Amino acid sequence: MFLNSAKQDFIVVAILFLTSFLVPQDPKLDAYPKCDGKTVITIDRSSCFGGCPVYSAEIHSDGTVVYVGKSYVLQKGEKYGEISPQKLQELIKEFRRINYFSLKDRYETDESGNTVSDLPTTTTSICLDGRKKTVVNYAYAPRELHDLEHKIEELAGLNKFIVGRP
Repeated sequence: MFLNSAKQDFIVVAILFLTSFLVPQDPKLDAYPKCDGKTVITIDRSSCFGGCPVYSAEIHSDGTVVYVGKSYVLQKGEKYGEISPQKLQELIKEFRRINYFSLKDRYETDESGNTVSDLPTTTTSICLDGRKKTVVNYAYAPRELHDLEHKIEELAGLNKFIVGRP
């Protein structure tokens, strides 16, 4: 039995569409993923073998701050806050000052390839000018990245959820 031309065309398009998901994508084609327009800055701190604070937070373009405390924090669960437009701009200025988009994607080893164990991982990201950049900081990151992580906590008001200080 033969299919009419329209059915054949549909089947060919469907097969091409489905197989396109099986073809690996070149990550260099999209070095900076597109932004969703809502989330501007994120921070995520993971656990260590001790009492390291474990939480994540999103800072949205409208000033909404969404915090999710997991363990070794003062406040567990989802909490909401706000960041002023001025403080959000100050954070964005700090990302630009340290040339965040030129940082390595991952900091896990020293120049010789050595690493350490028992450290928490801090992952930050920013969506800016239509581009998104994420940096994973486990060890050996530049001092400016550590300072930025603390600045995010301070300006977004996260410290009151993490350690109980403003």
